[in-house]
Amino acid sequence: MRTQVTHPHHHHATRAAQALTVARRHLDDAVARETADRRDEARIVAAASSLQAWRPIPGPTGRGGHGDPAGRTVVDFLEPEVRDGQLGRLAGRTTATLTWLAGALALPTAGDPLPALAAAVPTLRPSTARHLARWLDEADQQIRDRLALDDDGTPIPGLRCPRCARRQLTAHTTGPRPTWTVTCTPTCLCVGPDCPCTMPTRVVDVAHIWGPDHPLTARSVSAA
Repeated sequence: MRTQVTHPHHHHATRAAQALTVARRHLDDAVARETADRRDEARIVAAASSLQAWRPIPGPTGRGGHGDPAGRTVVDFLEPEVRDGQLGRLAGRTTATLTWLAGALALPTAGDPLPALAAAVPTLRPSTARHLARWLDEADQQIRDRLALDDDGTPIPGLRCPRCARRQLTAHTTGPRPTWTVTCTPTCLCVGPDCPCTMPTRVVDVAHIWGPDHPLTARSVSAA
């Protein structure tokens, strides 16, 4: 049975985890392309260096030269070491941060730590979920800035925010249905128990967010 989560800090942590999941997929693809390009370049440099250093032995009985199969084999099978490029290092730093977060929360750190972090969100205290969301948002933004990716989410201009009445809501529905959320702009903040935002749990100065069970989220699917 799914744990019922109504606190906005939990919703923000879930939203951030799903956004980072998508951003890391894009980063993985970019790293693969970067690595392939760097490997091709390294092979060319290594082959050129090998040919420069290799000299045929002159004379009718000498070995070597362009017809030497051993020489061709050396060039054909060059596999130089390829170090991570900028994107590879970014991916490594991101994974290291997630592993550190999982360790700090006493979660399993074997394999990819992000799914474990996402699954643990409902069990966290709201204050811990708030800090986790900040870490995940920062990691997500670094990747999106580096790859020139759009911000996560789909605009839903057909709906108004119950707090500010502006049509600037965004649906975050890239993950499984229980992770779906809707947000307003980052400057649309809750004013507490008397806020007309209709969030089940209203917390002062928290950016408005509505979880998967809120009617606004259900309406956003058809309005997006």
